[in-house]
Amino acid sequence: MYLMGIDVGTSGVKGIILSEKGSLISEKTSSYPIHSPFPSWFEQNPEDWWNATVRCIREILSSASIDPLEIRGIGLSGMYHGLVLLDRDCNVIRPCILWNDQRTAVQSEYLSNKIGDERLLRIAATSCAPYFTACKLIWVRDNEPDNYEKITKCMLPKDYVRFRLTGEFVTDMTDASGTLFLNIHERKWSSEMMEVMEVDKDILPDLVESPEISGKTSRKAFEETGLPSGIPVAGGGGDQAAAAIGNGIVDEGVVTYSIGTSGVIYAATNEIKYDPEGRVNSFCHAAPGKWSVLAVINSAAGSYQWYLDNFSDWAKAEAEQTGMSIYDVLERNASRIPEGSDKLIFLPYLAGERHPHTNTNARGVFFGLHAGHTNDHIVRSILEGVSFCFRDCLDVMRELEISIDEIRATGGGAKSKFWLEMLANTSGEPIVTMASDEGGAAFGAAILGGVSAGIFENVQEACSNLVHTGAKVKPQNDRVEKYNKYFKFFQSLYPLLKPSYEELARL
Repeated sequence: MYLMGIDVGTSGVKGIILSEKGSLISEKTSSYPIHSPFPSWFEQNPEDWWNATVRCIREILSSASIDPLEIRGIGLSGMYHGLVLLDRDCNVIRPCILWNDQRTAVQSEYLSNKIGDERLLRIAATSCAPYFTACKLIWVRDNEPDNYEKITKCMLPKDYVRFRLTGEFVTDMTDASGTLFLNIHERKWSSEMMEVMEVDKDILPDLVESPEISGKTSRKAFEETGLPSGIPVAGGGGDQAAAAIGNGIVDEGVVTYSIGTSGVIYAATNEIKYDPEGRVNSFCHAAPGKWSVLAVINSAAGSYQWYLDNFSDWAKAEAEQTGMSIYDVLERNASRIPEGSDKLIFLPYLAGERHPHTNTNARGVFFGLHAGHTNDHIVRSILEGVSFCFRDCLDVMRELEISIDEIRATGGGAKSKFWLEMLANTSGEPIVTMASDEGGAAFGAAILGGVSAGIFENVQEACSNLVHTGAKVKPQNDRVEKYNKYFKFFQSLYPLLKPSYEELARL
């Protein structure tokens, strides 16, 4: 028996096939473009997702050399917050407005004022922010009334792929949590929110829990993908919720640090815990009856990549001469610099910031730069600045009395032993790696597919059988104390700079 996971990401679709014991049988990625018709606008064509999904499925089926009839369950994952609109003939009305699109500040302020913070917390367990799907829908209403009048269905990115696979209009609780339309407490669409926004509730898809069957593969999908009809498709989850399943983040006490271009901190909770100040998000968890608290850092490894792209020719040359990787060269040299980078502090807000400061105008800063600082100081300060951002969000979770016994690190940044040690020392918590690199969103989606197919009784049992941890990096008390001092100074900078960020944006 085999399971399939499909993740509709920002840069491409990833498809995988797993054995029922969790072994990776096949994986493929198929990319597509992002369109930016105006500065800070980001859109994609949903048909590109489907075409990439078809290619992925056909390729993983071919390379796996298995009988497609042996695939027992499929799980879906995808980027949160995107807005996909269909007309009465189920045709896409306009390109999808993506999660990172920044055109909706006016709509966010409008909804925040109209709904009110108290009601937002009572229903959606969050404050309003421009990235939520509702803000994008109101933007279409305000700016493209002709398109708005055509809307029959509004859905999220992975759910368009579900529609093409099954013919069903369905989403899951985790993805629905990122729309502002869901009553997080009751796990159902909020008639009150729809009424106050003056949005027709009928345009929303049906709701299921992440491991529930949302539909089955259709005959039409078979003709395009080669997948037999009748395979159950799980509700799945938003990419971070699915990735949390892939890393076994189901019970309280275990938190994940996902260190990719952006960074994510994710914790499971047995009850709703939300921050009245909106410094983190509270969403439904992919395990029924559980919730989650998550925070997103816009430029995590992306800050490191920015340095690599612009200032690392010297390191590339040394790497070629020595046969070392460029990361080994950079981190070997940076390790010679003391904690705190000789008082050089980096604020990694290269793409604005989402948590704990929702501010699209925030910008990156090197504070304390002097003539004695070198490339090695800059590299270390970048990694420290990102680590402090993780700590900043982690401390909000601590304020919410979320227990933290272990942090599981995943993503490209988790391959760096130097950075893992830094994350342990800046957080004061042990950092645990995963036994496999596959603990991502597609892996978590496949796990959910296994539950929907009845291979596992529930999400907890599936994670216990399929998810395994690797090495543990423990914090060092003396370094923790040093970093605590620098972290407090790091925290003090954003409030001081915030007025300057706003003034810069107005220039």
